[in-house]
Amino acid sequence: MKALRLLALLFLVGMGCVGAKAQIGYQVSLLNSATGEARANEKVTVNISLSNSEGAVFYNETKQATTNDFGVLNLTIGNKDTFEDVDFSKLPFFISVTVNGVLIGRTQVLAVPVAEAAKRVVPIDKDKIVGTWTYEYAGGGAIDRFTYTLADNGTGKYKYEQIIYGNISKTKEYNFVYVIEGNLVYCLGERAEAFYYYEGCLYKISGEKYTK
Repeated sequence: MKALRLLALLFLVGMGCVGAKAQIGYQVSLLNSATGEARANEKVTVNISLSNSEGAVFYNETKQATTNDFGVLNLTIGNKDTFEDVDFSKLPFFISVTVNGVLIGRTQVLAVPVAEAAKRVVPIDKDKIVGTWTYEYAGGGAIDRFTYTLADNGTGKYKYEQIIYGNISKTKEYNFVYVIEGNLVYCLGERAEAFYYYEGCLYKISGEKYTK
């Protein structure tokens, strides 16, 4: 009997909105941890659950799936109603995946179908978001500071600083334009970013909280 121990590589290679429906694309590689070989063309039972930042599960499903020649599972999770009654004030969301009864892991959903959120929220005025928004992450003796400055004319500036023991050791800057759709702010520049406004703060769709 083949061992059920699994090792996940490329755990979350791609997630996003699939087509017009509120679905999530999920990809994971399965290896036999005893041999290191890819579990190619193997039919498995997969259980998937989606939960919010408070740990409440709002979606759960079990399905049969088959890995490809390289041992990769490509899954489409959910349906058009998956996010119908979800509270988008409780981002970030998380996904947990079990294969043949073995928990592969739990990780944050980095690309929420943001159009679903936009349908449920009150549109925001531009004057609420104009200004400088900052998020800081501290760890390993360094502080990573991310700043988005939004101007009234629809343009903005992104700045990243890494601060080590009080000294700025690394910086990066670029300009962008932004648009507001409902309760969402899309920043379009060197890379695309999306935020939602809630109780005086901007939250990146991946979950980081930005304050003025």
